[in-house]
Amino acid sequence: MNSSLGNWFETQRTKNLTAWKSVFIVFLVVLVVLNFFIHPHHPEYVYDKYTGFWALFALVVSVGMVFMMKVIVQPFLVGPEEDDGN
Repeated sequence: MNSSLGNWFETQRTKNLTAWKSVFIVFLVVLVVLNFFIHPHHPEYVYDKYTGFWALFALVVSVGMVFMMKVIVQPFLVGPEEDDGN
């Protein structure tokens, strides 16, 4: 059973990748569209009242985190390779 489950995951990852991407994109678009019709009764924060704020906030923060990791943190972690001296 374990290998068949692994085979199924491998199939989903390789052959059905575009289908899964489409499903997730449609799901995210539906959530943003629903935000136009479903509003918080009492917004907890000032920007809660704006439609799609949290989707835009998540996009900006995730892009910022990727930028920070690639440009700022990765050079500290990788560093130059050390030579044995042999």
